[in-house]
Amino acid sequence: MIYKQIAPLILNALKSANHPLLIAHENPDGDTLGASLALAQHLESEAKNYQLFCIDQPAPYFNFLPKIEKLTSDYNLIALKNHDLIIAIDCGSLARTGLANDLLKIKNEIPLINIDHHQGNELFGRFNLVIPTASSTSEIMYNFFNFHNLKIDKFIATSLLTGILDDTMNFTNAATTTESLKIASELLNLGARANQIINYLTQNKNLPSLKLWGEILSRTETNNQYNFAYTYIKQKDFIENKIEMEAIDGIANFLSNLQDLDFIMVLTEENDGYIKGSLRTTKENIDVSQLAKSLGGGGHKKAAGFKLAKPQTNSDWKNFVLNAIITKLRTLN
Repeated sequence: MIYKQIAPLILNALKSANHPLLIAHENPDGDTLGASLALAQHLESEAKNYQLFCIDQPAPYFNFLPKIEKLTSDYNLIALKNHDLIIAIDCGSLARTGLANDLLKIKNEIPLINIDHHQGNELFGRFNLVIPTASSTSEIMYNFFNFHNLKIDKFIATSLLTGILDDTMNFTNAATTTESLKIASELLNLGARANQIINYLTQNKNLPSLKLWGEILSRTETNNQYNFAYTYIKQKDFIENKIEMEAIDGIANFLSNLQDLDFIMVLTEENDGYIKGSLRTTKENIDVSQLAKSLGGGGHKKAAGFKLAKPQTNSDWKNFVLNAIITKLRTLN
């Protein structure tokens, strides 16, 4: 029903726009990039003068995606008031765009479209195509194309399948549905190459990064009171090993394979004074998005995240965050 109500309004807005801006979320993953690039390729075929923005540079292993060279992370290259339409893609909140303050200022002047699948999406757009039951925003984008009979060539198919594979962890996590498998089959028929995509997404580690993985995994501890496991990553880990943060992508998903735990958590010290927390669970009766939300974050029932400011006077940030987590768990339970 939502497609019949909202999708035509979004298509009309896209047709009317001359200079649309597409926004992928911070720390971009395969889903926000896949869905954004698919729409960007459609706009290019319609000769639209669009821009594609992400506050953070994508990891190098996403360089295979068609048209990714069109994406800019340079804030100075975009001027919101010069755009006549803004589309936030895979952003559960305005904060994830990295442009929250700017968007709030022009929200009533320029139409803002919100396309997403995150549970607890803040519905911040003038038009909100938000479907939490979808495996990914790329699945929503595929259905948007399909609903309007928009052409999906092999390049768009590659982008969309990348998003679906990334968010379902190659069809191994709880986001996998019969619908996502059916759509993936259609995208394969349209020219997407699953094996190549999976190779780019998974075979992207070098020896120094794997050694760091070993060190991070060796720090894993458990909290028996609330039945979760956690590990942490320090900024000096990246500096001493001379590797970028994307080298540890996937650790949270890997730890979710641990048995008999309610959830796992990975804490990462970022270089901007914040601690990023990644939460994962495989338990049907556990919703980590509720914990993330209580800490100012959000996400899905099985995968969520949050950020906390690092304490100025306390260098032991790991225990600071753990105490905050336990306090919230005590309240939620």
